[in-house]
Amino acid sequence: MKSHARVQLCSGLILAGALCSAARAGSPPDPFHTEAQLQRDTSGLTDPVGHDCAIPGGNLTFPAAVNLALCRNPTTRAAWAQAHQQAAALGISESAWLPNVSATGSESRQFGKVADVNGDIVSGSQKSGDAAANLTWTLYDFGARTGRITSASRLLDAAAATASRTVQQTVGAVVQTYYGAVAGDASLVAAKITEGIAAHSLEISRALQVGGVGSLGDVLQAQTAYEQAVLARLQAEASSKTAQGTLAITLGGTADQPFKLAPEHVPNEVPALAARMTDLMSEAVRQRPDLAAAQAQRDSAEANITVAQAAGRPSISIGALHNFTSTTGVPNQNYNQVGISITVPLFTGFGVGYGVRQAQAALKVSEENLDQVGLQVTLDVWSGYYTLDSANQQLKATADLLKTAEDNEQVALGRYKAGVGSIVDVLTAQTALAVARQQRIAAELGWEVARAQLALALGRLSSAEPLVGNAALP
Repeated sequence: MKSHARVQLCSGLILAGALCSAARAGSPPDPFHTEAQLQRDTSGLTDPVGHDCAIPGGNLTFPAAVNLALCRNPTTRAAWAQAHQQAAALGISESAWLPNVSATGSESRQFGKVADVNGDIVSGSQKSGDAAANLTWTLYDFGARTGRITSASRLLDAAAATASRTVQQTVGAVVQTYYGAVAGDASLVAAKITEGIAAHSLEISRALQVGGVGSLGDVLQAQTAYEQAVLARLQAEASSKTAQGTLAITLGGTADQPFKLAPEHVPNEVPALAARMTDLMSEAVRQRPDLAAAQAQRDSAEANITVAQAAGRPSISIGALHNFTSTTGVPNQNYNQVGISITVPLFTGFGVGYGVRQAQAALKVSEENLDQVGLQVTLDVWSGYYTLDSANQQLKATADLLKTAEDNEQVALGRYKAGVGSIVDVLTAQTALAVARQQRIAAELGWEVARAQLALALGRLSSAEPLVGNAALP
């Protein structure tokens, strides 16, 4: 191949080489700014890719746990990856507006008997080379490209909304597991307190027996209660470990990840809910990401009908070719070619018609899914509201119950020490106190979870902020 032929071939490969160099240097270019559109659709949310996800030192607070889960949880990271994947799919659709340019080149050498210019057979070699650059550009396709771009854009909206919803669900999962671990620790502390109280009652019953006031039956009953308290404490230890392992998994770590939870304070009483249900429903419709995703999927399905219809219509494209061929002993060939082509599908085996029917059916499915998601939104708000309303009331009820149970236990134990009460009264009061402590712990957990459920139902739960103070309360 002549040197100038090689120059032409290399010139034809400059664009491809530049793109390859960009790919080797890092992420490929984004000339259509699809990532910018994704960032606009997910404004206020942090993409975990490339961020430091180290576990903070000291006690693990709830906001720190939320940030850690949003950064490390595989479900959240997968949702973001799918959103980036759809952003790239939009870029692929956008690229259909631009021409396709390709370059080819070849060089070969033949050895042996060859014919010279006079037709005589001589020994020697023959070298030939070929370089070509080809351009094709679709000028008009009856809306097929526009439909694909619209569909891909709506699917990117859906992917962004799905990532937002996944973030909210991850925060909800952190609420469940973080406060579940807090409740597990509190249950263990309560079990140890109950065990200590039972041990103290056993000591008193033995002392009264030695003094001739109590009986062996009292000692045996107290002994039974103590052994039951030990068993309950062992069970609480196992439950606490399980809850901590579940939290560690939610945060994107292994189940044996060590951490210590920060102390939490739950009020004994909170204000009653005051928002109107209709206002909450309207807010959820505006803010719920899954509803927005379902709407975007419906719009994408509608655009796909245009794409399916365009498959049966003509398309017009322009083509250009530059070719250079060099062969030893033969004059060089160097020519250009330009042309316009029209493609008219005459018969596709009824595939176009069925493609349109399929797209129309897909639109109907997406419309029904949108309606179903809308109904689920109303149910989530309704359930979340009244669950939180009940949880608010249970906070006060369990606070009163715990205070009464503590007073009752002290009175029963004092009467038994004075010899005017029975061990049965003491054990009954202590059992009631242990149950009241567990009910209080369950009420605190239920209140934390109920706040998150309502915030999630309203589409607010994108970070720990809606659960700070009473911000989740309407």
